[in-house]
Amino acid sequence: MKKVLLILGFIMLGACSNASKVQLPDNDQLKAAHEAGSALAGKPLPPQLIRPGDTLRIVRNTGEAPSISAFTANTIYELTLFQVQNDGSFSYPYIGQIKAAGLTTEQLTTVLESKLQTIYRETALTININAAPGNNVFIGGSVRNPTALSVNVATTLEQAIIGAGGVLSQADSHNVALLRQEQDGRYKTYFLDYGNFMLADAGRGPVLLQRGDVVFVPKSHVGNGIEWVDLYLNQLIPFSKSLGLGATYDLRSNNN
Repeated sequence: MKKVLLILGFIMLGACSNASKVQLPDNDQLKAAHEAGSALAGKPLPPQLIRPGDTLRIVRNTGEAPSISAFTANTIYELTLFQVQNDGSFSYPYIGQIKAAGLTTEQLTTVLESKLQTIYRETALTININAAPGNNVFIGGSVRNPTALSVNVATTLEQAIIGAGGVLSQADSHNVALLRQEQDGRYKTYFLDYGNFMLADAGRGPVLLQRGDVVFVPKSHVGNGIEWVDLYLNQLIPFSKSLGLGATYDLRSNNN
């Protein structure tokens, strides 16, 4: 969670600085990253991993609630809820601390059922993520409104960028970076050609997003020139300038 917040802070800072001027990798690395990004199109998401801060609902399939004092919860439903702490673990009755972060719910089910064999005759469990406070994707760089959006709202790369107001004129839409946390906890960077993905006849499926994904739109070299023209002509020169051919261009009108 701390990693995600740090990345989000960096992205938001990019809205006020030159952080969107990222250095692209060399040609071979960029090509490989584009191939990996294109391979994501139309593919299902990998299994969701449990993270610190998640609240798990764990129900024994026998219908029995965990043996916890009723005084610790307001309802029977609350007796089935377990929050994953910052260290990635939670405490389960009769077992103690269980490491959950980085596992899928299926993997955690296997771990718990194995440990419960010496306690219960029937150990079958159903586990799901009841609440996920970090259920967001983050969009920054050369977009109009760098932001964080719920993954339930921005389910695809296109929806995320549109939800951030779209790309700016100086954006390098052909090299949009998608940072995704892998099972080892590290972020892997994919590159995608957003311009091609928006073509109606592209024939590609959507790139689905999962929570914690970071979408970063870099600034193009051409965009740097556009930004300089806008700053120098449209913002720093507060007077009308003749463009010839009988036309007069009021530079101040662009600021209205």
